[in-house]
Amino acid sequence: GTVGSPLYFPGMCMMNGPQGIGQAVRVSSFPSGSNAAQSWDRDLMYERAVAIAEEVKGKGIHVVLGPSMNMVRYPAGGRNWEGFGADPYLVGEASYQTIKGIQDTGVIANAKHIVGNEQERFRSASSSNIDDRTMHEVYGWPFFKAVEAGTGSVMCALNMINGTIACENGNVLNKLLRQEYGFKGFVISDWQAAHSTPLAANNGLDVMMPDPSPFGPALLAAIGSSVTQSTVDQMAINILAPWYLLAQNQAYPPVTCNYSTPSNTPINNVTGNHPIFIRKAAAESVVLLKNTNNTLPLRVGVGLKVAVIGSDSRGHAAPVFQGSYTQGTIFEGWGSGSVDMNYVEAPLKSITRTFGADKVTSSQDDFNLNAARLVASSADVAIVCVNVNSGQEHNTIDGNMGDRNNLTLWHNGDNLIYAVAAVNRRTVVVLHVTGQILMPWIDHPNVSAVLLAGMPGQETGPSLVDVLTGVTNPSGKLVYTIAKNERDYPARVTYTGTPIVQIDYYEKLNVDYRYFDNNSIA
Repeated sequence: GTVGSPLYFPGMCMMNGPQGIGQAVRVSSFPSGSNAAQSWDRDLMYERAVAIAEEVKGKGIHVVLGPSMNMVRYPAGGRNWEGFGADPYLVGEASYQTIKGIQDTGVIANAKHIVGNEQERFRSASSSNIDDRTMHEVYGWPFFKAVEAGTGSVMCALNMINGTIACENGNVLNKLLRQEYGFKGFVISDWQAAHSTPLAANNGLDVMMPDPSPFGPALLAAIGSSVTQSTVDQMAINILAPWYLLAQNQAYPPVTCNYSTPSNTPINNVTGNHPIFIRKAAAESVVLLKNTNNTLPLRVGVGLKVAVIGSDSRGHAAPVFQGSYTQGTIFEGWGSGSVDMNYVEAPLKSITRTFGADKVTSSQDDFNLNAARLVASSADVAIVCVNVNSGQEHNTIDGNMGDRNNLTLWHNGDNLIYAVAAVNRRTVVVLHVTGQILMPWIDHPNVSAVLLAGMPGQETGPSLVDVLTGVTNPSGKLVYTIAKNERDYPARVTYTGTPIVQIDYYEKLNVDYRYFDNNSIA
């Protein structure tokens, strides 16, 4: 069609992702999905989604590739931070609120990844084998809630499901998603997740991500032989329906971002007053795991001497592509769910501004335990910032290929905590982590407070200070179980195998806390 005609369709711009716009400039890094879930606050989840969508729409993006709704089945799962936890009801409610917030703003949401994409290793060379009841009650449930919220699109996963490629799986895309759940929008593939033109088109896929693609010329050539014209017509309807439903055909903002060259496109700042909300949301997502002897809140203006210890407390000179940070504070995981930061205010800067430069000392070398002890021994309180990071399979950091290799802290974190606690009876541990960790020091009498700050986004420092000083009550709650021993978890990442790796969901309904309860594991 031509511009102004009823059939004119200029196409759609799609962009990552769950924590804000990936690979763009003058945008915000929001608290992660896991942090939003830790608030257990439907209003906050909705407000976060609206704020993300306002930035997405401001850049002229039609489809935001989020929320990420896969379950925390493995504590070491690389992308656990993107999603909403280990309980299907919680994940479903968070997904519902997120999709409502995105689409009430006029942006098409993308519920991903259906289904069984709980680990990164072998994600394109494995089969997630899930029985029917477990599919409906656990892993499929969040997608039902996504459809109930009216999601305009769904992304199918890279893995196989019960032996069939997810993006060519009619049992999932046609029977479960469309017939049972009533989905009316379009299904897009994860990158390189479909391979056969007729199997993808006939089994429910509408949009294929590159490269290479079995759609395009291959799909046109298949019409009349292995794919019917009516199938292709329905694919077009599925794509256009949410575009019209959300009035994207009416004066939608022009596209002002480019994934490949984000700094070479028109730079419009879409952050608005979102830093205020991000600080509030991050603070309200903090989980207080321990607080003895009235350690917290810390009093301001009374001359308190504060030691800030750990490389996680310092900032970054510049953004790193897709969140692949190896040093400095960890505020997001890596991969497509990350945001190339506009700025990040790290804990050390915020703590120093709050308590005064003359009262704050610091040690940034995680492996220099003598320096850490020296700084901590002369302080009234010692704040130890430690972390772990994880993300997508395509990037390996410190030997971790997406999924973490174990559940221990990075950068000598456990030893650093022990060293500080040995000389300071008011040791406060701050955890910037993408998921569960082991905490062998949790019962140390001098570890008097522990804060799980998760992946808080760009306002990591200010939000932490709000909790440390009592401006915000740490009201967050865990969205997964933290075990004493790694062997207590019912499932672990499959690290080795010969494709196609068979990943059996043998614990069935007993995911996370259900397994612990049923097996009386404390």
